[in-house]
Amino acid sequence: VSWEKPNNAGTINSNADGFIFNDGSGDFDGSSQTTTLTIPTTENNADGTYKCVVSSSEHTKVNEETDVESKVFTMTSTPKSVVLDGTEQTLTCTIGDLDAGQEVVVTWRETTGGTDLSTDTTNYGVVQGTVDANGDQNSILTIKQNKISSLSGPSFTYKCSARSSQYPESDESTQLDVVGNVFGVEPKGSEVLSGTLATISC
Repeated sequence: VSWEKPNNAGTINSNADGFIFNDGSGDFDGSSQTTTLTIPTTENNADGTYKCVVSSSEHTKVNEETDVESKVFTMTSTPKSVVLDGTEQTLTCTIGDLDAGQEVVVTWRETTGGTDLSTDTTNYGVVQGTVDANGDQNSILTIKQNKISSLSGPSFTYKCSARSSQYPESDESTQLDVVGNVFGVEPKGSEVLSGTLATISC
């Protein structure tokens, strides 16, 4: 007994890569046995059709197919934002369609594979919310003033990643543009007689 992965990605006949394989030989009752395959939720490419392949010296090989479709997070994040140099900025990542009491871990990073920003308390603040009555959980990243002032370049990408024991990891990104301080301009109007000089202040 073995299992074939979707899209001819390989054969599973032992515990490997997070998959748990049980050929069911210990449950043989003289007429039947049940083989099982447990698919890890951390496997992002686990969706597709799995084939159970059975053969013996007395019987013809049999292929039995089953479809697997992973449930994934519904995620939204703050749209692209513009922030003034020297100010503070807050970004929000919302994970939806969750069950009450479900434990979801959200991680904020500057770029893919970057450091967890919750460990950098000098430059960032991270608040992990809980699942509300609507099945939503908010995670809030605060980018502190000193970090905003140190950024240089046209834009920066921040990514929030969500994971749990039930779902594979998903992520959502948002962009942040930092612009320099802007002058306040206030023209001052005046009345003047035709044919005379006028002084205009700005």
